[in-house]
Amino acid sequence: MKRLIQSLTHYWRINLAVLLAAAVATAVLTGALLVGDSVRGSLRDLTLERLGNIDHALVADRFFRTSLAADLTQNQNFQRHFDHAVSSILLSGTATGSISKTRASDVAIIGLTYEFAQLFPGDAE
Repeated sequence: MKRLIQSLTHYWRINLAVLLAAAVATAVLTGALLVGDSVRGSLRDLTLERLGNIDHALVADRFFRTSLAADLTQNQNFQRHFDHAVSSILLSGTATGSISKTRASDVAIIGLTYEFAQLFPGDAE
């Protein structure tokens, strides 16, 4: 025990530097975790705000019949869980400029009806 105390007192500068470095590293890591959690929460809130009244989406690799949304809203089991069902089309495509002939790949092509806009109260007119 005596040698430990002698060692600590003899190398007090080095020990203090190690202690301060550990404290700074702990503070930096804790701050990074807090900022990361805050950013994650902010992005989640922004995403939910942009979704409006959309709770669920069915995305498939084939088309459904147009009347499926209307059939779902008339189903009693559906009405217990959801208020509305709206059909839309989401495709991936390529756009080409008519004059410049420039191309853009992986363009989202979205087909919506007026009922879709009603899922975002205040925005639809």
